[in-house]
Amino acid sequence: MPYDMSLTVADFARHFGVSPAELPQRCLSLIENGDFRFRRIAGAERDGVILRVLKALRADMEVSGPARQPRWEQGWQENLDDLVAADFDLSKLVPKFVRRKELVRLDGHYIDPATETFETDYVRVLRAWLFERFFVDTPTLYEFGVGSGHNLIDAAQRFPDKTFVGLDWAVASTKILDAVRDRLGLKVSGRVFNLFEPDYAIELPEGTGVLTIGTLEQIGTGTGPFLDYLLANRPKRCVHVETTYELYGQDDLFDWLAAAYLEKRGYLRGFLPALKELEKQGRVRIIAIQRTFGSFFHDGYTYIVWEPIVD
Repeated sequence: MPYDMSLTVADFARHFGVSPAELPQRCLSLIENGDFRFRRIAGAERDGVILRVLKALRADMEVSGPARQPRWEQGWQENLDDLVAADFDLSKLVPKFVRRKELVRLDGHYIDPATETFETDYVRVLRAWLFERFFVDTPTLYEFGVGSGHNLIDAAQRFPDKTFVGLDWAVASTKILDAVRDRLGLKVSGRVFNLFEPDYAIELPEGTGVLTIGTLEQIGTGTGPFLDYLLANRPKRCVHVETTYELYGQDDLFDWLAAAYLEKRGYLRGFLPALKELEKQGRVRIIAIQRTFGSFFHDGYTYIVWEPIVD
């Protein structure tokens, strides 16, 4: 079947909630040089996809939480080993859970991308938008749940004058960042940090930006301690790229399937309502809540941007 559709600059701008004129040149270049062709899944083929999701929901799945820490340690160590073996080819830092040539969720449809790297290529555009829009005025960026470091390292390449710190409960993550710093001279470093039990000895410098990408889902309903930590440290701005349970419509099949998947995995719930409550109390200001697209099971690339209100 032909790949008869393609994302345009206007589509990306709509996904990000802005006009095309507001997209920075970096985004425009990535869109122009990327291949964002796809075809929509429809009819009997769509029924087959939904059946696949329903069967997966009936099967056993690992649940998020502290017990998974060894799995993440192993995974990021594999990325580190691949990076070193490939003489620091940074493409080796793409997480292995990002499946190549998998169906994607886009604009209420399952789609079949023309390329194996559609999801990764889209995230590069999204990442460029977020960095250029929300972190230009932050001299330091802390990414919590930094994982393989590929997001933070991309930011460090874009903004060589800033300082970048990656925090993760996996020691292998810190080793990746320190190795990249020593080999490539980027201003990145790693710290061990457990989001379930935040270390208040790690203080955020004034004006710090905070980033999470696919991190808070692992905390499930237990984001309270981390949110308290952020409020105590008063970063300049926080950007979270996460699946968000409360944005899925329970009366829409496409959304319901994603919500059911989050329930099955024990993924993020309650974070957005907590932020909204803090906004009512006058303690934070929510700047943006924006759904973009998703991987096969859920929309993991919704972004939420907020700032503490400093008296």
